[in-house]
Amino acid sequence: MNYYQEVTLLPDVEIAVGFLWHKVFQQVHIALAENKVGPNQSAIAVGFPDYRQGDFPLGYRLRLFAQTEAAFEQLNIQRWLSRLTDYVHIKAVKPVPEGVQDYAYFKRWNYKSPQRLYKNLNRRAAAIASKNGYEEEEVKRRLLENIKTDDKRWSLPFIQVTSLSSQKRAGQPHTEQFALYIERETTKQPPNNGQPFTCYGLSRRESDQQCAVPCF
Repeated sequence: MNYYQEVTLLPDVEIAVGFLWHKVFQQVHIALAENKVGPNQSAIAVGFPDYRQGDFPLGYRLRLFAQTEAAFEQLNIQRWLSRLTDYVHIKAVKPVPEGVQDYAYFKRWNYKSPQRLYKNLNRRAAAIASKNGYEEEEVKRRLLENIKTDDKRWSLPFIQVTSLSSQKRAGQPHTEQFALYIERETTKQPPNNGQPFTCYGLSRRESDQQCAVPCF
């Protein structure tokens, strides 16, 4: 990734930073989907330079990365964020600094929340016990232990978003939101620029399809 553009969120007393992340990232997701280069494939990536720093898990800055300045001209993120001009500051496109040695994979974790697992506990236990011939109470006990296990994924930063693919499949306006959990994995390896990102601007999870963005 040779160029980047930075968006700084400007929350105030009337709009919280979490809600603003939802509004901004939803528009970024729409912009990337509208400019995709293949099925769920984006040539533009996102990065979170303040990940787990400060008083909000994702910080207050979002970086967009691309191979060329022309990609940013085509994306025109100012247009997609035009309704949020009072709450964001969009900087000009700049070259990635020379000599960057740190990179990061920003990847999505897709899993059910503990609350949802608790809600479906009895049904899951009954189904597993019936299928495998186990005692239902023993299955429930083990499921409870797994849910209560301190899993780092449940503490990952997340953004509330609405899936565009869900809207399309439903064939009607779809307002249900979900939590997009974002994991960061740092690396010294240069990014694999041959692999596209998802339309959330995130790296894919498959080891042979991962692609990192510069950290600076």
